[in-house]
Amino acid sequence: MLNVPSPNLQVEEQRLAALYAYDVLGEGLNNELDNLVKLAAQIAATPKAYITFVDQENIVFKASYGLVTKERVFNRDGSICQFAMYANEVYITPNIHESPDFKGSLLLYSEDKIVFYASVPLVDTEGFPLGCLCVVDDIERSLNSSQIEALQTLSQQIITHLSLRRKNLQLAKQTQRSEEFINVFEASPEIHCILNRNGDIVFTNQAAYRLLGYKREEVLGRSMWSFCYPEDVLKIINHIEEGLKLGEKEFTLDFRVVDKAGQVKWLSWSMVSKEDRWYSYGRDITERKRLIAELTNLSFVASKVNNGVVISDNYNRVSWANDAFTEITGFTLQDIQGKPLGDLIRGPETDWSVVEEARKLTNEKKSFTVDILAYRKDKKKIWLSIYSTIILSADGEVETEIEIIIDITEKKKAAQELEILSTVASKTNTGVAICNEEGAITWVNTALELLIGYASAELSGKMLGDVLSTDETDRQVILSARAASENQKSFSIEVLAQKKDGTSIWLSVANTPIINSKGKVERYIELITDITERKQVERDIIQAKEQALQLSEAKEMFLSVMSHEIRTPLNAIIGMTHLLIENEPKTSQIEDLNILKFSGENLLNIINDVLDFTKIETGNLHLEFLPVNLQVLCTDIISSLQINANKQQNVLGLNFDKQIPSLVLADQTRLYQVLMNLLGNAIKFTTKGKVELSVKAQHQNDSSIAIYFEVKDNGIGIPSDKKDYIFETFTQARADISAKYGGTGLGLAITKKLLKLYQSEIKVDSLEGEGTSFSFVIKFDKIWQVDSQKSIKPVAFEGKRILIVDDNEINILIAKRILMKWGLNIDFASDGYKAIASITKNKYDLVFMDIKMPGITGFETTTIIRGMEEEYYKNLPIVALTASTLHNEESKFKESGMNGHVLKPFSPTEIKKVLSRFLI
Repeated sequence: MLNVPSPNLQVEEQRLAALYAYDVLGEGLNNELDNLVKLAAQIAATPKAYITFVDQENIVFKASYGLVTKERVFNRDGSICQFAMYANEVYITPNIHESPDFKGSLLLYSEDKIVFYASVPLVDTEGFPLGCLCVVDDIERSLNSSQIEALQTLSQQIITHLSLRRKNLQLAKQTQRSEEFINVFEASPEIHCILNRNGDIVFTNQAAYRLLGYKREEVLGRSMWSFCYPEDVLKIINHIEEGLKLGEKEFTLDFRVVDKAGQVKWLSWSMVSKEDRWYSYGRDITERKRLIAELTNLSFVASKVNNGVVISDNYNRVSWANDAFTEITGFTLQDIQGKPLGDLIRGPETDWSVVEEARKLTNEKKSFTVDILAYRKDKKKIWLSIYSTIILSADGEVETEIEIIIDITEKKKAAQELEILSTVASKTNTGVAICNEEGAITWVNTALELLIGYASAELSGKMLGDVLSTDETDRQVILSARAASENQKSFSIEVLAQKKDGTSIWLSVANTPIINSKGKVERYIELITDITERKQVERDIIQAKEQALQLSEAKEMFLSVMSHEIRTPLNAIIGMTHLLIENEPKTSQIEDLNILKFSGENLLNIINDVLDFTKIETGNLHLEFLPVNLQVLCTDIISSLQINANKQQNVLGLNFDKQIPSLVLADQTRLYQVLMNLLGNAIKFTTKGKVELSVKAQHQNDSSIAIYFEVKDNGIGIPSDKKDYIFETFTQARADISAKYGGTGLGLAITKKLLKLYQSEIKVDSLEGEGTSFSFVIKFDKIWQVDSQKSIKPVAFEGKRILIVDDNEINILIAKRILMKWGLNIDFASDGYKAIASITKNKYDLVFMDIKMPGITGFETTTIIRGMEEEYYKNLPIVALTASTLHNEESKFKESGMNGHVLKPFSPTEIKKVLSRFLI
């Protein structure tokens, strides 16, 4: 996409906040920008123009001119605007269908058939991009410098328009807020006054009339002290003067005033000094003062009782609570004063309907008693029993509510436990037995009687284990359980028992001791469940698992034996083919020999596919991570496939990202196998076309890198209903594929399973008749330092002596033909005994050891050689020759002392690598 920096999360959040401040995404601003958009189209001489704003997930077309499509909200993914708005200049694309920036963009498929695209970023005065002003055309074109400059000027006008709109919105909100403040001020039940420095009233609200009976005009201009109770004036003035000397600006005090009717009332008064004004407000606390005086006397009595006492007013607001309430709930008087008690002690599991019913009874002037699940201040659950008494005033209204609060948590727990135990014991299908402190049964439920066939009277006074045990019962399990009970520990056992009618039954017994307050066992509770069916299922599962394991081993052994039987003659075919080709055959024979070589190697590939798939299925194939140069690997693969590509008249290419590090940790063999499978298929199913391998770096950090691989062709493609089917074993997309193109149908199945070992998933994108793309992503660990590879020395085998141990004369003939070309001295042995005899008589530089021979095997022969005393026998290189692929043979190679192995059929190249490793 565009080469612009991607914003971080914090910047994006700030940008979205700026966008939302303009209020342009909703219904507002629907038509206000239409003329500016039309002007943009006229400046650019295009038939269409629009303005976009980029929201968090969507692109919103707010104003448009000339567009056909009616859709105005699009998904942000794939949008060009989200990148173009960060550009510092006008972004122009003459033809979006040829620009890589628009890959995946919805504009490519628009009803407006857009070709030309240009956008100007809309950036507000604070530097936040909001979206773009776009002009588009259905033909390829460009813009001149004058048009560009005019569009940039127009974008600034749009921002100016938006800024003006935002200021208007802010002003409207401020005006509304001011009106609301005035309404709140006038509606306040408290007296609000503004005084001058001398204490004269310059402003007051209507509460002065409601509380004191004075109209506003009767108090304005008068001194506040003229309304005060004469005995309190001096005290108030002294308090204020002392505070001012200490630099205080805020004062709160209680004093008395005289209302218009001559009644004395208490006010709680707060004053704040600012410049030459006093801002003050007061509330009537006459009733509170009276209650406090009365409660002072009551509190002395209430504070001495152990139960909680809470006193509330006629609005359920707490005015007083004793120390016992704090002990019970953790709430102090300061925590709850002036607040409804129910709101404070409620929690997630509180039955709020109980609180509502209590308040309803209070409103109906009725006393009540309730039990409620409440919560302490520390959020711990607590059960409270609340006894409420209503105190009525002289005119019959609720004046005070006194609540006596008792902690009944322990009582509730005991009741709940008893209720649960009663329900379990009488209703559950699980057997329940209650035993005394010695373990003897005192009671059983009906479910246990039905389960074991014994009545309660038959079990009373006995131990259940003694009644139900048989010769097949594991008595040690029962004795261990009883020992646990004696140590006051719970236990759970599974034991084979016998019902009254002699039927065997498996029981699960869970025993819990009940401890009294003195720490002694009071009784035992046992829960007994029939698990006979579960035990049978467990036995069936174990049997099925063993059978599956035997079948898996038999399958692997069969494939290994078949592999050995096929590879042995195949070794002769491929080996002799190599020799014949190297012995300068006649021109007329070359084509026949190449066909023979190709057929042999194709058969070998089929065998390898089947065996690899079997290894993966049985979990015996594991990745081996070593330093790998991916560029070298990919280049070698492309080079090796050029001949096949040329035969199909295909162009085979590699697109390799230079950002990929030179070395990563990977299993080169399996990665090679994956890429060869995919590229081989692409070449096979493409004629006179193009096949490309793309390798690109994705996200990376200091220790790892994710790399994207894609094999793409323009061959025959895959039908849409076959895309998943092709990854099944022994399947191909069409019935004629195998006949026309060859193959086993295992390649893609193996590829998919190999990629799963890499924790990767393969994806396929194909259109029948147009081509196919296979892609996957693998995360590799990086390699920063590796040991320099040893320089490869030239092959020099002259004079080296080799022993070949093999009972197959054809294998010996092929090995002799290949090895003698390199100047090696060769001896042969047809079994293990002769091999040991030859090794004890002669000194060899290397031994090729067949695994399966008459007499003793290659493993046994190697073990005997390694057991000989001389150092020569312990260090002599021994390499296995095998046609078997059993997964446990690799461990046998190491256990017997072999240095490696070569799988038959082998090529001269493979043999030369082994010789170079051990002889140079």
